Amino acid sequence: MTETYTLIYNPNAGSCGERRAMKIATTLETLGAIVVPVGTEAPGDAARLAREAVERGSKRIVIAGGDGTINEVVNGMAGSDIELAIIPMGTVNVLAKALSVPMNTGDACRLAVRGESIALDLGRAGDHYFTLMAGIGFDALTIKNLDPVLKRALRGAAFPISGIKTLIKEELPLISIRCSERETEGYFVIAANSRYYGGRFGPTPLAHMQDGLLDFCVLKEKSWTEMLRFWISSLMKEQLDEPLAEYFRTDRAEISCPSGEHVLVQTDGEIIGELPVQISLIPGGLRVCAGIGT
Repeated sequence: MTETYTLIYNPNAGSCGERRAMKIATTLETLGAIVVPVGTEAPGDAARLAREAVERGSKRIVIAGGDGTINEVVNGMAGSDIELAIIPMGTVNVLAKALSVPMNTGDACRLAVRGESIALDLGRAGDHYFTLMAGIGFDALTIKNLDPVLKRALRGAAFPISGIKTLIKEELPLISIRCSERETEGYFVIAANSRYYGGRFGPTPLAHMQDGLLDFCVLKEKSWTEMLRFWISSLMKEQLDEPLAEYFRTDRAEISCPSGEHVLVQTDGEIIGELPVQISLIPGGLRVCAGIGT
C-alpha cells in the first residue's frame, strides 16, 4: 500500500488559508510525499479528520495550524501508530517551539517529510489528551475570558491582559490535589508535560516530555502580589520557593474542588470541562517529528 501524508489545515489559524495550505501541500509533494489535504470548517473537525486519516492508514498527519488544531488532531489519533508533523501556523506555536520545529514553512515541510519521529509522553485529563499541559482554575478562566479580536491583534500579549481582567473579575476557589505521593491544595494547578507553557512563560522549567512523569505546580496564594510573583518567575523560567508554590512529580493525580464550585479545566489552551478530573500520563504515547529532543 502506498504511504500517504494527510495534511490537516485550519484556514483560520494565524497566517494560514486555503491558498497557503495548497502551497504547503505542493511543497510536501515536491519533497516526495503523497499528500491528502483536508481543511477544517468547524470545531471538532480536526479530530474527525485525524480519525479518518488513521482509518486510511496514513503514514503521517501533517498539521498546518496552531496549538488548538494540534490538540484536536492528537485527540483524534491517540492510541494509533500514526506519526505527527507540524507546520507552525498558529498564534504562539508552543508545541512547535518545544520540539524545535522550524518556524520557516519550507524548513518545517522538509522536517515533516524527511525528519525522524521521536516518542513523546502523552497527558490525559479525563477523556481528553494533551501534549503540553493541563491547567485548572486561573489559566482556564483566563482562556475563557480571552477576547478573540485582542488575541488576533496582540497574539501572545493578549493572555496577560486577559489574566489581569480575570484577577479583577473572578474569585478563585480552593482546589484539592491527591496522588499516591501526597495530598495538597491551592488556587491554581498546572500539570505540565513540557517546560514550555505559553510564549515565553515556563512555570515548570524542569518538565520533560520523555521522562514518564508530569510536573505539577500548585499556587498556594491568590493575592495580586503573589500572582504577580508567580508570573514573573514563570517568565524567568524559575521555580518559586514554598510556601507560595508547591512542586512535585507524579504520573497520576485526582483534582477536585472541595466546595463544589465550578472550576474550569483546560488542556493545551482549550477548555475541556470542569472539576473533578483525573490527570494521568501515557509514557511514549505519541510519535512526533522534532528538530531535537525535548
